[in-house]
Amino acid sequence: MLLARKLGMITYRSAEEWDQRFGRERATDDISSGTAGPFGIDFEIESYLDAHGRKFIGTFDANCYLYLSRAMDLFDASDHGGSIDKALTLTGLQSAHVIGVRSDFLFPPQRQQELAAGLEAGGVKVQFQLLDSIQGHDSFLIDMDRFRPAIAAFF
Repeated sequence: MLLARKLGMITYRSAEEWDQRFGRERATDDISSGTAGPFGIDFEIESYLDAHGRKFIGTFDANCYLYLSRAMDLFDASDHGGSIDKALTLTGLQSAHVIGVRSDFLFPPQRQQELAAGLEAGGVKVQFQLLDSIQGHDSFLIDMDRFRPAIAAFF
């Protein structure tokens, strides 16, 4: 669970943000190298990921994590109508606003553009917007000053 959370957190943000926040700063707390052997925590980024991972494993059930991960792996929108394009026509939407983030590693802008195009092909009035934010996939949770106006304008 600890390793899964660390790996997940790495993909939620961008390399640019990690570099700006931590660079190659050495860890200064008690868990820095020397107390945990030759492969202990040496850098602040490691300390940050370790702390968040330990917090996560204390509050999240491992079985929930496994089932959630498996559900994401098995979901295929094309199971609903035979193709992704057909599935998108079944949404019943009249309009949609698809927002992509340039630094999103998990759902990159290309996939967001494909989603917008698929919805549009299904008769949905679509607005596509690509935002610049270094927070990666978590941008929508963190960079509210950038997202709020985009969402408000759509509504």
